[in-house]
Amino acid sequence: MRGRRHVPRGSAVRFHARPACGSHLISSYVQQLFDLTGQVAIVTGGAGRLGSEYVKSLTLAGARVAALDLPGRDGPTGAGGALTIGVNITDRTAVNSAVERVTAELGAPSVLVNNAGLGSSPVDAALETGPFEDYPEAAWDAMVDSHLKGTFFVSQAFVRAFRQSPSGSRSGSIINVSSTYGVVTPDQSLYDYRRRDGATFYKPVGYSVAKSGVLNFTRWLAEYCAPFGIRVNTLVPGGVREAGHAEEFVREYEKRTPLGRMARPDDYNGAVLFLASAASAYMTGATLVVDGGWTAR
Repeated sequence: MRGRRHVPRGSAVRFHARPACGSHLISSYVQQLFDLTGQVAIVTGGAGRLGSEYVKSLTLAGARVAALDLPGRDGPTGAGGALTIGVNITDRTAVNSAVERVTAELGAPSVLVNNAGLGSSPVDAALETGPFEDYPEAAWDAMVDSHLKGTFFVSQAFVRAFRQSPSGSRSGSIINVSSTYGVVTPDQSLYDYRRRDGATFYKPVGYSVAKSGVLNFTRWLAEYCAPFGIRVNTLVPGGVREAGHAEEFVREYEKRTPLGRMARPDDYNGAVLFLASAASAYMTGATLVVDGGWTAR
């Protein structure tokens, strides 16, 4: 047949791999997409399980990184010399001072990961998981302050520092971390094991409301920041497996998750690099869900 090469039966057909230079070109292209060389990143909650992963990943991608966390918390391990600053992000004056220090020591920030926030309230813990009617005002304030007020203050300081720096062709990225429980309501049946012997337990309202607020804060800020060259997106992570999780909880969580497992601490590193880098250059005001399929059901 015309146009087709005849190969005798029984002969081996050899497929030639692409020249090595092609592989180098692909590697170079991918590296450029995710390269953060010359960027200065701030990660709040940078000493925590996930925050320290983000610090390490951003550092390995070439960024100079500042890890902000509560005073007295140990800095992230393996962070490649990240600048660690102790700060309460619900204190506006302290936040402004911290970002000024980052600018002075590392340069004007161009990437912000708003990761800090309480998992549960440190006040009125006994009442926090009780009936909604008894949910304490102090717990509500603590959750809203840590997730929304803190994100608000750090974002203000970041945008101010970014706008005051020489711009040129520079672009910025803010990544606000929400949660699956900010997108959908907690499945209270997951916690049936906590209600043995007639005990009362509810996954509290404050965390879900605060994390939901992060979603629209992102959308508002994305519209505001677009003229300045700053993209703003939300990362929605799923639950991360912890050593202290009850087996009953893990079993039920995994059963409800299409990928059949809880997340590992490093499962979100790729998403953070994507949102921080030129790989997501045409993305703002968006929500990136990385939850093993939890919210797909």
